Amino acid sequence: MPVATRPVGTLRPIPQGGYSDLSDRNIDKRTAARYGVTACPESGPNGDNHLYPYFDGDGNHVANKVRKRGAGSRFAWEGNPRNATQLFGQNLFPKGIARTITITEGECDALAVYQMMGDFPVVSVKSAGSALKDVRDNFEYLNSFENIVINFDKDEVKLTPDGKQFYPGQDAAESVAKLFRPGKCRVLTLAEHKDANDYLSKKKMAAYKKEWWAAPAYTPAGLVMAKDLWEEIANPPEYETIPYPWEGLQAKTYGLRLSELVVLTAETGIGKTSILKEFEHHILNIERSEGEEKPGLGLMHLEETNRDTALGLMSIEASKPLHLPDTECSPEEMREYFDTTLNNDQVIVWDHFGSNDIEEVLAKVEHMNVMGCKYIIIDHLSIIVSDQKGDERKQLDEITTKLKTKCMELNIAIIAVVHLSRNGMIRGTAAIEQLANLVLRLERDQTDVDNWRRNVTKIAITKNRFSGQTGPACWLHYELETGRLSELEPVDVTTYEAGQTKGEEWD
Repeated sequence: MPVATRPVGTLRPIPQGGYSDLSDRNIDKRTAARYGVTACPESGPNGDNHLYPYFDGDGNHVANKVRKRGAGSRFAWEGNPRNATQLFGQNLFPKGIARTITITEGECDALAVYQMMGDFPVVSVKSAGSALKDVRDNFEYLNSFENIVINFDKDEVKLTPDGKQFYPGQDAAESVAKLFRPGKCRVLTLAEHKDANDYLSKKKMAAYKKEWWAAPAYTPAGLVMAKDLWEEIANPPEYETIPYPWEGLQAKTYGLRLSELVVLTAETGIGKTSILKEFEHHILNIERSEGEEKPGLGLMHLEETNRDTALGLMSIEASKPLHLPDTECSPEEMREYFDTTLNNDQVIVWDHFGSNDIEEVLAKVEHMNVMGCKYIIIDHLSIIVSDQKGDERKQLDEITTKLKTKCMELNIAIIAVVHLSRNGMIRGTAAIEQLANLVLRLERDQTDVDNWRRNVTKIAITKNRFSGQTGPACWLHYELETGRLSELEPVDVTTYEAGQTKGEEWD
C-alpha cells in the first residue's frame, strides 16, 4: 500500500501513484486514484483504513478524514479539519465544468456515484450534521453548476431528545436544497437501498442510474414545477362518483364525488330536511356491481331525535309521511320499511344528545368512516357553533376547514347544512363558500297563496368547483300526501318562473 501507518493527527500526504482498489467498498483503483483516496493496512482484525483528503479554500491539502473499518466504521481526522473548508472532491472539478454536480453525504458514496455515473462531478459534505454549513461555505462553487443532485442517505427515523421524529439524511437534503433557487436542485431519495455505495456493492448500478435521472426537482412546500405535472395530466384521478337524484342537478355537477364537501344553504323552514332525506335514500339505493360493497351512510341530524331521523328515511321508502299520526301504516308495514332501510350495517346514526362540541363532531366523523361510512350528512353546522363560546364566525371557519380536511384525508363526501342570515347571506363567514366544492342554495316562497307554488323548492348552485356551472339547477315539488319531492318538468318550470300557477286542482 502507498502510505505507511502514522499516528492519527499527523497529516499523511497524498501519494503519487501506487493506488489500489478499495475492495471492501467495491471502489475500483481508477476511482480511488481520481479522488486521491488510499487504503492503509492496519494491524488487528479490522483490516484497512481509508484516508480521504480534504483541502482549504486555496486548494491546499490540510486534512485527511480517516475511516476506521470494522464495527461502527469509526472516523478520525489527521491535520487540521477546521481549515478543510472545501467539499470532499471539490478540488477535482472546476466551477461550472459540467451542467450537473451531485452532492452526497459521505466520501464513499461520492466515489460510488462517480464510478456508477461515469465521470460526472461528485462531491460530498463531511456529514449530515454539517451539511448545511458545508454547502453554505461553498455556495458560489455549487451555484456555478446549472443543476445540483442531492443524494443523501435514506436513514431510518430517529428521535430528538424531546421525542420528535426526524430523518437525518433527508432532512439535511431538504435544508440544503432550500439554499438555492426553486428548480435548481433535484433531491434523490433512494428507493431500494440506504446509500449510493450500497447500490455499487450490490451491483445495482443500472437501478441507481435510473433513479438518479428520475430524481424530482425540489421546490419549497406548496410549490411545484409545472414541467413535472405531465404524469398527473396523463393519468387523471379516478373519482368515485355517484349521481345526484335529480337530472337538473346532475347535469351541472356531474355527480357527487368522494373527497368533496357539499354545503346546502337555506333559511329556516325552507325544507332542507326533506331534501336531505331524499339524498340519503338515494345514496342507500345506488346500484352497485355484483360483489361490490355498498358504502356506509353516516347521519348527524342535530335538531331531531334518532327516532325522527329513522322515521324520515323510512318515510321516503314508504312514500308516505310515517311521522304524522293520521298516516295509515300497519305494524307489519312499518317493520318492512325499517328492514329495507335501517336493518343493516350500512347506516350509522350519531346519538348526539347533550354534546355538539366541534371536536366531538370531528371525532364522530372519523369513527363513522372507520365503520365504513363514505357519505356523511351533517344537519346543521350553525347549531354546532351556536353551542360554543366565542366568535361564531371564527368557529364556522374552524369547523368548515376541518371538515374539508377530513373529506380529503379520509376520501369521504360530506353534505352539510348552513343556515342563511336574515339578509340572505351564509351566517357569519365567507370561508364556507371558499372551502366547499359545491354550494347549493335552497329557495321557496313559504308565503305564496297558491298551494302548488308554495311547495316548490328551487335549488340554485352558487359555487361549483368541479365544472364551474352555477345558477338554477332544478325545481322540486313536495307532495303532501307522499312526503316526496319530484323534479318539475320543463313546462312546469316555465309556469313557475313566470309567476303562474298550475290551476285550481292544485289548490
